Amino acid sequence: MQRPEQVYLLEAGILRNHLEFEAGEDLAFQYDFTNAEYPELILTYGIDKIAGEGSAFIRAWRLMNEYAPRLKHKGDYRNQAESSAMELLAYSLDNENNGINCRGKAQILNEMCLALGIYSRKVWIMPASVYDTECHVVNEVWDTELNKWVMLDITNNDYWVDETGTPLSILEIREKGAMQEFCTPVKVGDDLSDLHALREKHGAEVLYIMKNMAYMQYCSTYTVGESERFYGLYPQGLGARELSLISVRACQQSPVG
Repeated sequence: MQRPEQVYLLEAGILRNHLEFEAGEDLAFQYDFTNAEYPELILTYGIDKIAGEGSAFIRAWRLMNEYAPRLKHKGDYRNQAESSAMELLAYSLDNENNGINCRGKAQILNEMCLALGIYSRKVWIMPASVYDTECHVVNEVWDTELNKWVMLDITNNDYWVDETGTPLSILEIREKGAMQEFCTPVKVGDDLSDLHALREKHGAEVLYIMKNMAYMQYCSTYTVGESERFYGLYPQGLGARELSLISVRACQQSPVG
């Protein structure tokens, strides 16, 4: 059996060998802030009060912390409930018998953020191996104070930071993994005074997320439910392409203005 540090070096090497991405379309993602279901979502669950005041990241973080513990995870969930926040919450919230997967949880958080005017997107992070069928789905929100995208993982109920404690985007986490630079997940109640201790504490999750950082998949439009058009951000030399290509610039640029 390989030790965790050996597995990490293997994962970092895969990312380092595929650090550069293929050229793709400079797509402008669409964000729906006016869907007719949003007022009901706000009224039924009081998400405006839960999110409170503050930056987009802080408000989304509060929503994640509230709902992550109340949504049971079920990896083999077959997406039987309609992929909308209202339907998913009706099916799974505070229900130990009806777990959902990371895809469903990320959809809930995404719609909650959009309903409150927060630029938010659901992103599939994918493994390199064609034999690995286990991917992960997370969210990113655009924070105007940080002037960047920040990843939120509602399934693991955390976000990631660098050595200064600054929250990171998906692509920043990926690059730091590839270059073996420091980053770590942060969970509710974690002591931020010793980030290296947190890295040790959350070592298994570090390995899991880095394993799933080979390439990314995005919806073209973020709204209630999932759009029918998807795009892939694929590294050079990785292999077969399943979706239309999107550029790195499209995934990093500000959605504001």
